[in-house]
Amino acid sequence: MKEKALCNFDLVGGRVVDPNSGMDRVKDLFVRDGIIYSSIPEGKPAEQTFNIKDHIILPGLLDLRVHNRVPGDAQSENIQSLTKAAAKGGFSSILAMPNTTPHSDNPGTIRYIQDRIKQASKIKVHLTGCLTIGSKGIALAPLGSLKEAGVVAVTDCPHSVGDNQIFTNALKYAKMFGLKIIEYPQDPSLSKDGQAHESPLSLKMGLTGNPRMAEELSVQRAITVSRHLEVPIHISSLTSLESVNLVKEAKRLGVKISTDVSAHHLLLTEEAISEYKTQAKTTPPLREEIDRLALIEGLNDGTIDSCNSSHEPFAEHLKQVEFDLAPGGVIGLETTLMTVIEALGDNDPFPKIAEKMSTNPHKILGLDPPSLKAGNLADFVVIDPVKKWIYNTDSGMSLSKNSPLDGHKFIGKPILTVSGGKIAWCEDSSLLD
Repeated sequence: MKEKALCNFDLVGGRVVDPNSGMDRVKDLFVRDGIIYSSIPEGKPAEQTFNIKDHIILPGLLDLRVHNRVPGDAQSENIQSLTKAAAKGGFSSILAMPNTTPHSDNPGTIRYIQDRIKQASKIKVHLTGCLTIGSKGIALAPLGSLKEAGVVAVTDCPHSVGDNQIFTNALKYAKMFGLKIIEYPQDPSLSKDGQAHESPLSLKMGLTGNPRMAEELSVQRAITVSRHLEVPIHISSLTSLESVNLVKEAKRLGVKISTDVSAHHLLLTEEAISEYKTQAKTTPPLREEIDRLALIEGLNDGTIDSCNSSHEPFAEHLKQVEFDLAPGGVIGLETTLMTVIEALGDNDPFPKIAEKMSTNPHKILGLDPPSLKAGNLADFVVIDPVKKWIYNTDSGMSLSKNSPLDGHKFIGKPILTVSGGKIAWCEDSSLLD
């Protein structure tokens, strides 16, 4: 099936899971000119009809942490490859972090990226701007100008402001402009030069440790500032058991915070780096089994609101070096959905996935969540829940190959992604017959 300007097809026999409308049942969807209908509209025949019995249809997924390499390093990833990878992974929207080169701390850079998105993007791309100039934590970025340029949130991810006064002032200004604040929780003085989770394993491997405390102090700061200023803060990429406990208690007290977790932290532990595998060197680092289990529990009980890919592409020559010289970060857009399915280990994880990867991420950014109700613009993913396949980075859409899940066997696969009424990704159409 070739991409059309707007979708005109019927999906017959699929299970529609849409928490926004309270819908969870087998239901046919009819899409004409990119709009969803509950029955075949008169005088508007479908170009194709697909039998998707036993497949799952979820509202469009939104990834809250994706690292864009344009401008700066288009050899590692460009807008076309980035959004193709996202669409193949089932995402109809992504949120791009500001650590481009130069940093996204000025309207000029934002407009440059927006132009590239218009030219090459397969899906919707929301942009963040830097909280501080160059994400150096020294001087505030021009938040008002960034808002006017079109950013939906501000953050210094994958860095955190070390100075508490600057951090607090930045949040006050962001609140004035109605900008969502995303905090990457790593105390820079404690996490500096950290190559792996601080543990007996990192000590044995001779690697500088990044302690849980570096994250937990930052999480506690975000909670305290949010409570005092009454400003919502989104805390990105939790990894630690105690971080989950801190957030759980803060939410019990009504503090206005939300959180997410990187999918690979739900499936992998520090053992993935035991042979100095740089492809498993992540930011923040993989931790221990007690942390992994706490993250899954936090996802299930509502402490953690969302899952992201933390997609950080790096060219092969940057990763194929000594472990301590390799940059931290892994790709994940094409595997996040299946990783979450596997980590949840539930007979029916799809209602929770719809909540954690569609409804909640949109609400966190103050966006209307997509819905599968009649009259809405088509924005959804179709999943084959029993498809068995092996992930191979060589056949992926990303220009980079730095995935710790290369060769991993998955069950479940997105076969059709629709974004903004247009087909963004489709597997061989015979899979839908």
